[in-house]
Amino acid sequence: MNRVFLHKITILACLLLLITSSIGSDKGFQTPEQYAQIIQEHFANEEWEAGKALLDEGLQKYPKVSDLQWLMGKYWFHEKDYDQSRYHLVKAVEDNYNNVNAKHLLVDVEDITENYSSAICYVNELLEVNPYWRGLWRRKIELYRKQNNDVEADRLLRRINQIYPNDTILRKDYVYSLEMGYRQMKKGGNRKEAIERLTELIKISPDNEEFYLDIINLHLQKGNREAALGWSSNGLAAIPGSSALIIKRAGILGELARFPEALVFVQEQMRRNNSPAIRRMYNNLLLEAARSEKQRDPYVLYGMAYEGGNKDKEALDYLLNTSVTRGYTDDALFYIREAKKQYGNTDKGILYKEYMLYRQMNEDDLAYSALKKLYDMYPDDYDITLAMSSLHMKKAERLMELGLYSEALPHVLFVSQRHIDNEVNGAAWEKALSCYINMKRYNEALATLDTITLHFPDYENGTLKRAFILDKMDKTEEALQLYLSAIEQSDEDMRIFYVIGYEELAIPYIKKCMEAGATQKAYDEAVKLVSLNPSSDLGLRYAINSSGLLGKYDEFEKYTAQGINFYPEEPFYQAKRATVLDRDKKYEASLEFLKPILNKYPSNKEIIGAFSQSSEYRALQLTKAKEPEQALAVLDTALLFDSQNKSLKYTKGVVYEANRQADSAYYYQKFYEPSIMEYRSFQRHLSGLRSMTLKNEIALTYLRARYGEEDIITSVATAEYTRKNRENTYTGRINYAGRSGSASDNMEAEEQTPGGVGIQVQGEWTHHFSPKWSTTINAAFATKYFPDITADVALRHYLKNDWEIAGHVGYRRVTAYNKHYEWNNEFFAGSNGENGYIFTGWDESKTNLLTVGGEVAKTIEEVRLNAKLDLHFFNSKFYYNAQVGAKYFPASDGKTNINAMASIGSAPETAVLDYALPGSFSHTNTMVGLGGQYMVSPNITIGLMGTWNTYYNQTNTVRGTDPIHRIETVSTRYKNLYNIYAQIYISF
Repeated sequence: MNRVFLHKITILACLLLLITSSIGSDKGFQTPEQYAQIIQEHFANEEWEAGKALLDEGLQKYPKVSDLQWLMGKYWFHEKDYDQSRYHLVKAVEDNYNNVNAKHLLVDVEDITENYSSAICYVNELLEVNPYWRGLWRRKIELYRKQNNDVEADRLLRRINQIYPNDTILRKDYVYSLEMGYRQMKKGGNRKEAIERLTELIKISPDNEEFYLDIINLHLQKGNREAALGWSSNGLAAIPGSSALIIKRAGILGELARFPEALVFVQEQMRRNNSPAIRRMYNNLLLEAARSEKQRDPYVLYGMAYEGGNKDKEALDYLLNTSVTRGYTDDALFYIREAKKQYGNTDKGILYKEYMLYRQMNEDDLAYSALKKLYDMYPDDYDITLAMSSLHMKKAERLMELGLYSEALPHVLFVSQRHIDNEVNGAAWEKALSCYINMKRYNEALATLDTITLHFPDYENGTLKRAFILDKMDKTEEALQLYLSAIEQSDEDMRIFYVIGYEELAIPYIKKCMEAGATQKAYDEAVKLVSLNPSSDLGLRYAINSSGLLGKYDEFEKYTAQGINFYPEEPFYQAKRATVLDRDKKYEASLEFLKPILNKYPSNKEIIGAFSQSSEYRALQLTKAKEPEQALAVLDTALLFDSQNKSLKYTKGVVYEANRQADSAYYYQKFYEPSIMEYRSFQRHLSGLRSMTLKNEIALTYLRARYGEEDIITSVATAEYTRKNRENTYTGRINYAGRSGSASDNMEAEEQTPGGVGIQVQGEWTHHFSPKWSTTINAAFATKYFPDITADVALRHYLKNDWEIAGHVGYRRVTAYNKHYEWNNEFFAGSNGENGYIFTGWDESKTNLLTVGGEVAKTIEEVRLNAKLDLHFFNSKFYYNAQVGAKYFPASDGKTNINAMASIGSAPETAVLDYALPGSFSHTNTMVGLGGQYMVSPNITIGLMGTWNTYYNQTNTVRGTDPIHRIETVSTRYKNLYNIYAQIYISF
């Protein structure tokens, strides 16, 4: 015995040790997510070794979990062991290709270890997921620079600036790149490239004084003083009053010995900026001008000679050229007129000098007229044609800036058709394309684009422009297909740009399809977009919304999960996640999911709307489960965030109605705004609720019964008063019945009905313990016809989904009547009669009737079905009666109905006994009935009901020809009884 006991103790101790060790080893971590969460907390708190110990344990259990491998890579990165870090990070990506955290860290590892090509590959993979992440583009450009691939870096930087022209950070990077480039060119002595870079920089930053000064100096270094003067003029136009530029321009004019012009210029500038430096420059110019005057300028000498009559070619040419060069406009105009007199109006050189002079004077119209005259005379001259093209381009640019594209078009077409310079020609064609697009002449735009792509194969924007034009021509599908083809054929970098372009066209097109009702088309296009760019926010939204409208619930759930994956904090996707839960009827789970999000975004309309919708569904679900108090609590919580939501208020009214709180139901359901089609029905429903709020009711009922075989009427009248409260209903009722009796044998229809008057007084109480349980108790006492004593107790249970079950017991003390026969002493054998016994009255007997029964009922929208079974114990025998019924509520007032019923059994239905109607036991009794009620107003309801009873009737008789030979018999037959119930209910 002791050995068995010790054996049991040993086994118990072992089990306890096993459980304890299991608990200790698991430390409560059962899933990879739990390990990852605690490890990240350790790392965040700089507890690297504690996190590492837990990470080793987690990887032993879950070696293929991507997040744990990433955390191990993060640990070794912190320890600067980049080989170990790379190993685990690659494992993380192998286990989950979409592990963004691992790829970001791999970029850092490869960058630090100078494996720049690998780092660029990982950046490309990250850009596939999120092509709009500009930080990744900057990182990629930085990696190219570290790789000494400045050409590719600059190309990417220029391209990304075209895609995001308003991004200040990218613009700053681009400016910095250009600036560094020009400084390098300048340092290396490559002045031409430096000037080109500076020209681009000035276009981007036209208000940078340093750039103007540098480009002026570079032109001066090349000996191009006229170009330097031009840039000084441009600089002052962009930065009026700049001291440095004023001094620089005045200095150049001084070096050119154009002292009068310089002095006039400085005087004009001193009106804006009278700084000491400019004042000193002015004084120095005056001094230099004075010195120059002493040297006797040849221009002055030639002028004196010319005025003196020596008008030879040498003097005129010198004076003309010098006056034009120095900007002596009045002199130049005079000498041009003189030259025309000597050489004629068709001299090419003279006309060109006139054109140049007008250009210097900024007389664009005169310059154009002069150049036009030249061009008409010498259309094949390269310089003249180039100058003519330049003027047309400037005119076109000014007109396009004003939005006058139709006026600008002839100018750019002039240039594009001359084929002067490849660069100029290309710029003209591109401006022509822009004009056609803005003029909405899309067919000409396509033809122009064809020309551009034919003559300029390296034109990068061809696909973008063609797709744009096709979209404007309402050929969006063709434009999208063009993008798809380009995406398939492009390299890694260009693919991203084409995807961006595809999305820019697809989003408005999908929206247009949705608005037009072409939901299937919108869904197809949204799916294509999301397949190209899985992180497209608007693409995912349209995919979700269109799949929901089409009933594609699996796709709806799929794209909702995808949206949450990319935008875990975006309320739209959180709201759609709640919709998925609602569709699965997980309303409680939906609310629990939304509560923390709602606390975080308490004013977000999408989250509030989703929370209200789920609350409404959950409240109706609880109402069907007979839990109205919980349903009201759910709705009240929702109304705290969405207080003006009429649907929530209406649902609250529905819950109150189900909980028999008609006054509150009436108040809240009034917030509902019915459509025109449902207005009358809704108003009737409100009338029904109004009627339910009335606490008092008087009911008058008249029962009129007629036998099928005889025209004899039997009636019962009833008057009752009811007082209704939420939990209790009290009713007092009086029934009255009158019968005409018979004491002769020929009154067959009333053979078992003695004459007289019967009155029954009845009281009834219904109590609702809770939304799920109620009981009804009634008792009655009567004088005649009705049961002497009546008592019933019923218990009803309300189940989920509008099911009800009930049980009841009852007692009735009923009176039975038999005919009483006596011998007729005047009877003698052989007389005319055959029977010597006569009917002299009624024998009365009392019998107890016990009843036990059950009922089940189900409400399906407007129809209530019920089945009832009663078992009776009467005269030491059991009898039954089964009844089915259906009640249809065609109106929405809760009272108007059509009612049908039927019963069969070895006993009559209980109502036959209660209303003192004839019936018999032991033989089949049947009944069918049809009727209904109609609510005339909230205060009055009327009803009419007809039933047809077929029952087995038996009558006792006594016959005989002498007092000794008494023959007692019972005659039987089936009889029909037709009943009509008329009712009126008055509520107040």
